[in-house]
Amino acid sequence: MAGDFVGRAVELAFLARRIEDAAHSTGSVVLLAGPAGIGKSTLAAEALRRHAEPSRLTAVQGHCPRDEVAPPLWPWQRALQHAGVDPGLSLGQSGRAPAAPAHAADAADARFRELARMSEALTAAAAEHPLLILLEDLHWADTASLDLLRQVARQRNDRGLLVLGTVREPVPEEAAGALTDLRRYGAATLRLTPFSKAEVAQCLNAETPGAAKAAEESYRRTGGLPLLVATLRVHASEDLGTVVSGLLTGLTAEQREVVRAAAVLGERLEPGLLAAVLPELDESVVAEALTAAWHAGVLTTAETTADTGRAYGFAHDLVRDEVLGRTTPAATRTLHRAAARALELEQAAAADPAEAARIAAHWRRAGREPAFRAAAARWSRTAAELARKRHAYDDAARHLAHAAAVLGSADPDRAAVLVELARAEYLCGRYAACLRYCEEAATAVCEGGRPELLADVALVLQGVSFPKASEAISRLCRAALAIEDLPGAVQARLLAQLAAASADLGALDAAAEHARAALALAGSTGDPRAELDAARAVEMTLAFPDGTPERLRLGELTVARAERLGAPLSAVMGHTWRVQSGYLLGRLDLVDQAVRGIEEIADRSGLPLARWHLLRVSAARAVLEGRFETARRHNEDAAGLALTSGDEIAIAMNHVLRLQLALVRGDPAELTADIWDVLDRASQLPLPLYLSVRGRALFLAGRLDEAREAYGQLRPMLPLSTVNPSWPGVLLHMVDLIALVGDVEGAQVVYDQLSTLRPYPGALGTPTAYFSGTVSRHLGRLAAVAGRPVEAEELLREALRRNRVLGARPDVALTCLDLAAVRRARGERGGDRSALAEAATLAGEALVIARQLGQPGPAAAAVRQLGEIAALRDETDPLTRREREIAEFVIQAQTNREIAADLSISERTVETHVRRILRKRGCANRTELVARWAAGED
Repeated sequence: MAGDFVGRAVELAFLARRIEDAAHSTGSVVLLAGPAGIGKSTLAAEALRRHAEPSRLTAVQGHCPRDEVAPPLWPWQRALQHAGVDPGLSLGQSGRAPAAPAHAADAADARFRELARMSEALTAAAAEHPLLILLEDLHWADTASLDLLRQVARQRNDRGLLVLGTVREPVPEEAAGALTDLRRYGAATLRLTPFSKAEVAQCLNAETPGAAKAAEESYRRTGGLPLLVATLRVHASEDLGTVVSGLLTGLTAEQREVVRAAAVLGERLEPGLLAAVLPELDESVVAEALTAAWHAGVLTTAETTADTGRAYGFAHDLVRDEVLGRTTPAATRTLHRAAARALELEQAAAADPAEAARIAAHWRRAGREPAFRAAAARWSRTAAELARKRHAYDDAARHLAHAAAVLGSADPDRAAVLVELARAEYLCGRYAACLRYCEEAATAVCEGGRPELLADVALVLQGVSFPKASEAISRLCRAALAIEDLPGAVQARLLAQLAAASADLGALDAAAEHARAALALAGSTGDPRAELDAARAVEMTLAFPDGTPERLRLGELTVARAERLGAPLSAVMGHTWRVQSGYLLGRLDLVDQAVRGIEEIADRSGLPLARWHLLRVSAARAVLEGRFETARRHNEDAAGLALTSGDEIAIAMNHVLRLQLALVRGDPAELTADIWDVLDRASQLPLPLYLSVRGRALFLAGRLDEAREAYGQLRPMLPLSTVNPSWPGVLLHMVDLIALVGDVEGAQVVYDQLSTLRPYPGALGTPTAYFSGTVSRHLGRLAAVAGRPVEAEELLREALRRNRVLGARPDVALTCLDLAAVRRARGERGGDRSALAEAATLAGEALVIARQLGQPGPAAAAVRQLGEIAALRDETDPLTRREREIAEFVIQAQTNREIAADLSISERTVETHVRRILRKRGCANRTELVARWAAGED
């Protein structure tokens, strides 16, 4: 009865507000959390009964079954079905199984699209009519369902989609992380507490003094747990076990047997299925037993439809657990066997593997006989395949782990299962687990006598660089290559894999040899997948600038082969190599062609990862050209895609570009707290790239003592190893630090290494990170530190020409400042007034560009340089120190009020100084003063 609901006034009011918000097109996610029996489902049902009028919003429900027995996204699919929404067929439902993704990036992209499809269906439904979805028992949800919930939570919800979820605490470790993340995206959590003494009394209708004492005793016995309190209202017993005994007492032995079978079967309590589990009983007898259990309070009605009649569920999972605990292990195993066989027959008739995970779970609990274990493994693999089709790779890995666990070491199928499990872990991005299963699979291959699988094992872990993995991959590839009669395409892929591992281990010569052998062999076989793998391996070995023409050729080959294979992400990779090569060669036409290629793929395929690459290369280009706001917008959009995919490396690229923005603009405000968190964590790893990036950030932030310490860690690493292709980037980050400490010897070492890039006139960098101007500028700065001013001037002039051609205006401003400093120093040493005049012109140009683009650091440096140059050109400067100070503020376009605030003087005093400055310099107004100053006339 509605009047039986007790307490929860605050929680009900909160839910009422959220439901009202949803009815007015503002959605949200709310979790109802607490221990079993605390009343989460009861509260949700009461909130829906009171406030979710069908005319205002559609309320539907999905349930997460325990024991991981439902297909991926099951609760969401059920909820959408109840709402009359068809999310459309995914690749995994189209009748033809999609090809297994070749790389983790492809898997992440496919998974993103699956979740995006469901998310779009939800928001579209909510846009038509506000939608409330109740997801019960999220602590048992599959990984894909939790990922979709996170995506819904993080999206700006202005379409009236309210998701309520019930969560039993403590939460299992598998779901805890995902549910915790929801709070970061704005989800609210209502944590329910036990009833108070007054609420227990109200629940028991304790109005008389004697009844109040009974309520006090009930509170002591139940601790205020609503489930026990409600049960004691009818059954005055000591504990739930006694209550359940009382509930079962009224049933016949035959009916109790049906209840035990129902507890084993779990979620679906249909008479027909239960009769198949208990073939000695007629279906009508089973139906009568279910009705009797319902009347006894053991079961409750889940739903009633015209097609299936009444469907039942246990009154609470604690009741089901109590029934299971009263069933002997032998009887439980017998019932699990019967349930597995009944479900198998049902699935065979329907030709639908949706119950595969449930069948596997029953076979796992049926006993340890080899036939039962084999059946459990077979159905777990079927469930994994269904999950893979839905791009739910976490769930596929879980099912395959179940399959591997039930197969003995001598079972010939175990090696194949372990290979599948390793591949699923790889597609999840869990590379350490993948490696562990690869090594287990290699052992199983030997024990099971299936050497043909060794090549599959060696090829699982693709594109992953860490020493332990590379050592294992190298060992596995060599063992696989020793097998006779391997197909040429497989040999080529193994050689490519061996090349990548060798490069990561520092054996560049061996890596190059393996990679080129792979490319030649792949070309002779005509296998496009082998050619793509070989091209990627060769590109990895191109750590030196003279490999640029080869990288360009490989990019074109990869694009062509990827088009033939229908692999758009591989084509995107080929285009990014073309972008990188085109920029270094100064061939902007090649860059334009490659970017258009990425854009066409992104538009044609709709792949999020293709869009991410397009946004990244567009952001990098915008920074290079000085379109900073555009760069930020592209970077933020790319970061949003990366967050959705969960790719940590992709997420980090957001910080990399913001750091480049800070460096180019000379504005440490770009370095937000989250960037420093990443940099400080990275500093614990003694890797040159991390140390150099952090050191340069410290320099920019004005933390000069810490920047010197960072350089102190880097200095012993010089000359830098060139095994890793990131070595030019590390050295470029060190230039500011070398200039800071004035390390003449270090400047020469870095100069010698970077000078190999001088023949290439273009921009340095990578499409997913950023591009900076020509290396000539950095060489010029290093030459200046090393005490070679003539060479520094030559290099900086070269840099100025090259950066102008590239359209790299921010680098033009920075180069002007560097060259102005060199020319000013020459004029100061030798009294060369023409050098001072040119220095003033260069600083003036830098000031104009910096102001146009929004580079506060270079703009301030230009003003300082102009002031210092003007003082050198006329040592009898008529301006006083205070007047010169104010003149520099005027040059920066500050108003009299702003100047007065900065100098803590009155505005009238500033006005007086400005009039004197204009008179002494012979200027009619501020504009003329700025123009003459920028032209070097002052």
